[in-house]
Amino acid sequence: MPPALRKLLEGSRLKHAPKGQILLYAGDRPTEVQLIKEGVVKLNNIDDQGNEKILHLLRAPMIVPLAFFSRPEIATRWYYTTLTNCELYVLRREELEHLMETDAWTMRFLINNFSEEVHEILTRLDSLGKSDSTYKLLIALRYLVVCYGVKGRGGWWEIPFSVNHQLLADMIGVSRETVSLAMKILSDDKIVRNPRLARLQINFDNLKDYITSHSTAAS
Repeated sequence: MPPALRKLLEGSRLKHAPKGQILLYAGDRPTEVQLIKEGVVKLNNIDDQGNEKILHLLRAPMIVPLAFFSRPEIATRWYYTTLTNCELYVLRREELEHLMETDAWTMRFLINNFSEEVHEILTRLDSLGKSDSTYKLLIALRYLVVCYGVKGRGGWWEIPFSVNHQLLADMIGVSRETVSLAMKILSDDKIVRNPRLARLQINFDNLKDYITSHSTAAS
């Protein structure tokens, strides 16, 4: 992290937000920005039937809301809700804007992080355009490994927060039952496992091979 940004954060207010807390509502026009120190924040929406749709998951050191990088007068279009217990630095928008204008290192650091998140959003968005629900699930699992996975033994990567079938269903826009059936197949094929019940583990090499073979078969 750039020294100037670290110094600014050290003098800011630290917010502790428990799992499930709504940080921002759709339509809010916040005068402050929050930078994630620890934890995961979900960017979500609710459809007309009351079903949740998870658009993206945000990790440290991302800024909430993403609209910070756009015009400040734009209202947030989605909800920002903590998926895990979180700690966030709270800053006045003007403070961070001024630092980005005066410190090129901070500017590059934040923009690079934002660009990486946009890349992952677009990768998942492309998969959601497919009709194959299994392929959507495979890309969501790949995303979890790439962005959150902790490498373990034997090629297995653990996701350090609870990932249940409903969460995966909300991420890819299908029913929980569809995800459960697909995850049973992936478990039999040694691609996923839950040895600790609350922690999903993914064999990344097997997953990549399965994505390749599944894409070839689909074409």
